[in-house]
Amino acid sequence: MKKFFVTLFALVSILGVSATESNDTTMTTLSDIIAMESQSKYNNDNATRLKGIWSKTKFFNISYNTTKMSSEDFPMPGFRGVNLEFKNKLGVGLQWGRTFNFHKRPLGDIVYIGLDYTWMDLNFNQYNYDTISIDNIFNPEEHYLPWNHKKMTLDYGMSIGPSLTFYPFTPIHSDITDKIRFNFYFHVGYCASGTLIKDVHGSDGKTKEQFAWGHGLYTSYGGSLTWNSIGIGYEWRDDSKLTYKAAKKDFDSGDMKIKQKITRVYLQFRF
Repeated sequence: MKKFFVTLFALVSILGVSATESNDTTMTTLSDIIAMESQSKYNNDNATRLKGIWSKTKFFNISYNTTKMSSEDFPMPGFRGVNLEFKNKLGVGLQWGRTFNFHKRPLGDIVYIGLDYTWMDLNFNQYNYDTISIDNIFNPEEHYLPWNHKKMTLDYGMSIGPSLTFYPFTPIHSDITDKIRFNFYFHVGYCASGTLIKDVHGSDGKTKEQFAWGHGLYTSYGGSLTWNSIGIGYEWRDDSKLTYKAAKKDFDSGDMKIKQKITRVYLQFRF
């Protein structure tokens, strides 16, 4: 009988220890589940927040432009073959486009590789009268467009090109720094351009405004720094392939090769 009670006590003790160990295991597993659920919820909330930041791929830029217009083909007496350059008095521009990223999530949650398409690239420039000394005597019956007169230019273009977008502070997991965005790009575009020149003497002796128009390829590159939906940027644009001609036959001097060098400081809106 004594042996029976000893055996029974030993069995109860073993079962008690096993139950305790089983209970501890159950509690640990439950804690892990709760921790995993909390982490999963945080990850989902964070992913939703970051997706809202990363989804701002459209851009609208308002720029202040500094423009230089030059050519060796300006039909002015005594200056053919001489490069004349005019600097704008005022220049403004508008750009509207979108970045199409090649992947849904940035590589390493930091960098996007994409393609920019700018469907509106509009620029306006105003030039003052430029004094040019003419040393030679020319035929007063020769009519030409005086490109050194006051003039205004307006051009509209569209462009496309590669783009890199960086979110360098995403690993910090801060709501403030996650919204910092760097963007760098190179674009190739095509534009149509028109120039209105004031106080031009026509073949009839009357003073009028005259018009010339052109078109051609251009390239641009630049970068921007934005926080959430607003930022600033800088761009260099080279319109070195413009072909121009006078609208009236009175001033028809054939095609002219005109170059424009534009630098832009712009305010950017992202949405």
